[in-house]
Amino acid sequence: MKTKFKNIANEAPARVAVIGAAKSGAAAAAYFCSRGSDVFISDVCSRERLDEILRENGLTGKMVESEAGGHSDKILECDLVVLSPGVRSDLDVLKKASAENIPVWSEMELGFRASKAPFVAVTGSSGKSTTVSLLYSAMRSAGFDAALVGNIGTPVISVTPSLSSGSIVIAEVSSFQLETIDQFKPKVAAVINLMKNHLDRYADEDEYYNAKKRIAENLTPEDFLVLNIDDARLLLWAKEFASKTRVVMFGLQRCEGGDCVYLNGNAIHYQFNGSSGVILDDVTRMKINGRHNHINACAAAAVALSAGAGPDLIGQGLCAFAGLRHRLEYVAEINGITFYNDSKSTTAESIECAVQAFDSNVHLIAGGRDKGCDFSAITGAVRKTVKTVTLIGEAAERMAGQWEGIVPIYKSVTLEDAVNTAFANAAAGEKIIFSPGCSSFDMFRNFEHRGDMFGEAVSGLAASREGGLACQR
Repeated sequence: MKTKFKNIANEAPARVAVIGAAKSGAAAAAYFCSRGSDVFISDVCSRERLDEILRENGLTGKMVESEAGGHSDKILECDLVVLSPGVRSDLDVLKKASAENIPVWSEMELGFRASKAPFVAVTGSSGKSTTVSLLYSAMRSAGFDAALVGNIGTPVISVTPSLSSGSIVIAEVSSFQLETIDQFKPKVAAVINLMKNHLDRYADEDEYYNAKKRIAENLTPEDFLVLNIDDARLLLWAKEFASKTRVVMFGLQRCEGGDCVYLNGNAIHYQFNGSSGVILDDVTRMKINGRHNHINACAAAAVALSAGAGPDLIGQGLCAFAGLRHRLEYVAEINGITFYNDSKSTTAESIECAVQAFDSNVHLIAGGRDKGCDFSAITGAVRKTVKTVTLIGEAAERMAGQWEGIVPIYKSVTLEDAVNTAFANAAAGEKIIFSPGCSSFDMFRNFEHRGDMFGEAVSGLAASREGGLACQR
């Protein structure tokens, strides 16, 4: 199975099954249609919704068949199965496919095989999108023709077939996408942190961590593996992979004798290929705040160095990045109270990063669909910086149980009510941060929809208080 469709650009399967018709699945289907393959699309959504998706993506006609409401054995009539990241890789039909030697690939694997350009890939439990965006800015500043794809929102296969070998692909990779890789081998792979997450999908922490580890399974001595020196588990991985590939560390401490990028005070330093110096003399010149973002910048710099970028130009790129939507994004100020949208937050640790970006006087809005995160682990940060917590969604009861007695806790049925409750408890000079720490799917379509609804709730609050809106963007 390792050699089947090895050169996908020249060897198109006659019939391909695409499981999951969301953005990456639709892009994979469109790619194979353009190659002349017959495509079978399978999704659990309703027939009406699937037909709508197919129309929106131009996936109608004699080359495309589809099924809605579940996944049948018709998938097994295909030569290749492409799996969308939101679909579990342990479905019965996928086990049957493996038994029949039908390859099952993630869309990341497909995009990699269709690319002439080398990949640099970043995974981790928290901060991936910000890190790859900092990296993209750094690589562009250093003169590279870079493409930013993957879990950040752009399907890999929609971009990579058109790139030349002189380009570079920067991919944000999730554990879900790594479950079904085969030949995927980035030039530089990075794991920025490991935290308890996605236990609604994985049997235990080790299964989740081992999915992340697959990013490095095909690396060779000519490649690079970038790891967080402050993460005890990743330190063990560094020792494990040291004989297989070149390891570069990043974080809050300098590694003795090895390649690393580290934060010393407010400056980002490096030692690499026998040279050492400063990448950025003062991280406060960056446009994004928070110590966690300074660590993300170290990670991005370590990957950029490994990919061939010059240290002086990397620093320029880090400073040029203005931040992402839904990542501790400033929303508005009403009566001296500032609102921040951190809807991308889906782990306990991401809540911790958000509240620690401010010294004190934070009113936190959190909650959503429970992924099994350990909210007790961030009790110290909540105690130190948070004045009140307002909870929503399915995880509200469990989160309240973790923080009861630490901080006043309120519960709201809707996000709009939560915004009003937090505002009623806040005073001028204080901050209201929407950092859910959970997935969005109990109440919203996705984290973007959730963040947009938070913005609308804040706008509604401002409109109800004539003259209260100082500024909004």
